[in-house]
Amino acid sequence: MAELTTNSVVHGAGSGALRIRAESDRIICEVHDGGQLNDPLAARRPPHLTQPDGRGLLLVHQRTDLVPVHTGPDGTTVRRYLPG
Repeated sequence: MAELTTNSVVHGAGSGALRIRAESDRIICEVHDGGQLNDPLAARRPPHLTQPDGRGLLLVHQRTDLVPVHTGPDGTTVRRYLPG
């Protein structure tokens, strides 16, 4: 969760909300903020070796099976599904 919340603080346009809830056999962690994620592959490919940041969502994807990312006019929502 630290990577998602840190990304929200650093890149989230000054606003953010965290929701955590349980659903049957899993835990859902959701972060929503006012930022825009314009690169659909941002969380799927590593940044250039000389780039000092940009690894947060990549790490989340590598550690979790399902991480849907939705960007719209009101901001970006990232959900992380964890076993319960």
